Amino acid sequence: MALGFDLDERFSGSYYRLDQPFSDLGIRISLKLGVDGLRRFLRDRRVTARGTIHAEGLAENGGEGAALYGTLAMKLFDEKRIPYDLSFEGDDCRTYRLRGQRDFFVHDAVDSLTILPASIYDDRGDEVARAVLRFDPKTELLATVKSFRPRVRAPRVSG
Repeated sequence: MALGFDLDERFSGSYYRLDQPFSDLGIRISLKLGVDGLRRFLRDRRVTARGTIHAEGLAENGGEGAALYGTLAMKLFDEKRIPYDLSFEGDDCRTYRLRGQRDFFVHDAVDSLTILPASIYDDRGDEVARAVLRFDPKTELLATVKSFRPRVRAPRVSG
């Protein structure tokens, strides 16, 4: 049997396009994080992420936002960071990647884990925007804790 878990996480903040650095735009992401198999998670420390991104002027999809998917790596204990690598399709039908990481600093433990600085790259790999996303523990922590769901999966039978 494979033990795993699901967890919800939400961030909101602002971003700016590199070609318009003085124009702040709204951005928010909502993620469902999942681990299939604790043994694999302890070895690889990878978490799958699926969710939605709303990025003003980039990924709005008529107010619905765009599907977001990718991974994050739990490198908190050895490297003191949690890198995110997420992809989505923009309103212009191009694929974008949001890459960033939360860094852990002992002297500022709460703030360091609640801020996700990130860059957005286009389908050519060029950086097109920078974002600062925040997880607000006052409004989101309880919802995140309540969203934790352990799960058990039957082993695959090869045949």
